[in-house]
Amino acid sequence: MFLSSLFYRLFAPKYTEEASGFIDKSPEYVFVNNKSSFRKMLGILEQADSCVMDTEADSMHHYQEKLSLIQISVGKYHWLLDPLCGLNIKPLWKCKALKQITFHACDYDLRLLSIFHGFYPERIYDTSIAAKLLGEKQTGLAALVAKYFGMQLDKENQKADWTKRPLSPEMCRYAVLDTIYLDAIKELQCKELNKLGRMEWLQESCDTLLKNSRKNQNEFLENTQRDNWRLRGSNAFKPLELQLLRAAWHWRDKEAKRRDCASYRVLNPYLMLNMVKIAARIKGKITEHNLPKMPRNMKGPLLQSFLKMLNEAVAAPSSEFPTQATRKSTPRTAINEDLRERLRELRNEKAAQLKVDSGLLAKQSQLNVLADSLLGGWEEKFKFAEFMNWQREIWEALVLKATLPKTPSEFRAWAKERILAMSAESKAEESEKLIAELASHSALESGYIATFYPTELEPQIIPLLKKLSEEGRLLLPRVLDKKNMEFVLVQDIENDLQTGVFGIIEPKASLPAFLGTPAAFIVPGVVFGKDGSRMGHGTGYYDRFLASCKGIPRIGLAYSVQIRSSIPQSATDIRMDEVLWARS
Repeated sequence: MFLSSLFYRLFAPKYTEEASGFIDKSPEYVFVNNKSSFRKMLGILEQADSCVMDTEADSMHHYQEKLSLIQISVGKYHWLLDPLCGLNIKPLWKCKALKQITFHACDYDLRLLSIFHGFYPERIYDTSIAAKLLGEKQTGLAALVAKYFGMQLDKENQKADWTKRPLSPEMCRYAVLDTIYLDAIKELQCKELNKLGRMEWLQESCDTLLKNSRKNQNEFLENTQRDNWRLRGSNAFKPLELQLLRAAWHWRDKEAKRRDCASYRVLNPYLMLNMVKIAARIKGKITEHNLPKMPRNMKGPLLQSFLKMLNEAVAAPSSEFPTQATRKSTPRTAINEDLRERLRELRNEKAAQLKVDSGLLAKQSQLNVLADSLLGGWEEKFKFAEFMNWQREIWEALVLKATLPKTPSEFRAWAKERILAMSAESKAEESEKLIAELASHSALESGYIATFYPTELEPQIIPLLKKLSEEGRLLLPRVLDKKNMEFVLVQDIENDLQTGVFGIIEPKASLPAFLGTPAAFIVPGVVFGKDGSRMGHGTGYYDRFLASCKGIPRIGLAYSVQIRSSIPQSATDIRMDEVLWARS
């Protein structure tokens, strides 16, 4: 509690008596673009304990990205600092107020401040992170302002060109509104976070964001110094494709620089990747007609220049072609899919209890680490997953419940509990998907189909049974004794069925047994493995019957909650050729 109260005090605004300035619908601001206004701003920032900040850039409009505007607020004081006006703003970064900064979703802001001014604050408060920890469904600034103050922010200038001078009054108002609400939002959030006991969660989350921002920035700088033409999605490209991609990338970069525009405005990277793959397959000269539809601006001399570049790249000696980049060696993993699924369930249940997004407790990559059989105990897994302390505390309790069934009775109890927990809507939705998949399955196109009449624990495929009966192709099982069953041709499911010895609907005793050969079996079960393993109720009827039916497709049918990666099989258990379930 001491740490959380200290964190709150660090970010308490100096000018709390002027709180009305936070929610002024028409705030006054100072556009700082000369020495006089800059000195006045510094005078206040050197006294204040913290400030609010936002930034604007021009990456969508110009070849060379620029930090184009810095918005700073302290209480009722609001400044729009112009970093492009030629002022020496180095003194700004040493001000007391800039040691503790409140942002909203500040990943990009931190990157800009680092790249252009080598600056990182000592501590941050991110209202977006706080909103997530409070379980807000919408965490954007506009959504938070609307919730707390009933104001609608105009986001029309979100993608404006912020290098234009003078900035319009509308752009200035848009910019200042990005900071004036944050201190007030922060104070309201802190009250709620303290009430929920999550201030320390926020403090650690903000500290981690700041640390990762530094780390990611260093990695970004390293990557840009290497082969930055290797776009995502080109890892598996062959040498000729890489040769064309490199040439196309440099052509695009040169053209973007000439036009002073963002590279993607010259040629979309996804189109470029597709174009390169197609061009690499062309025998002979590459022409416009060989390639996908070009952007509207790609015509005339520009198009000819692009085609010339592609043909010159192809004509170069193959010894000059680039090869696939050497990938960093990654440690081997052996992910237990069943354990991962159990951990995901526990995470989602806990997130619902805390009323937060499940991704806050663990990302998919972290679940993979926890389910990796090659790692040691939970302590080692927590370390590799890079959990924050508050996440770790939650998981130390959750993993105690991460037990998996081992015996057949445990597997059956596991599956039945999950099926009974399914909602009627989920069962109906999954059953419809399975019926649709079976309707188009090649094994069911013709011939007699041996299937089952569903109990409450099995997918409700009665519409499929009706269709097969109308076609004269429906075979359903009938129990003969404690070991054997037989299949019967059912042509009228309304009148040809009755309740059998196990309370399961089966063909009437008066109907003759089917003596032919089915085209396929659709098999029920309690638990299925993705590898075709199956576990029934333990009576062995299907295993004994299917053992004598060689070469006939066996299709297991299940709800998604009945699926494991694999389950133990005995010598008498019959595997399915295929298992169908409604994948999410």
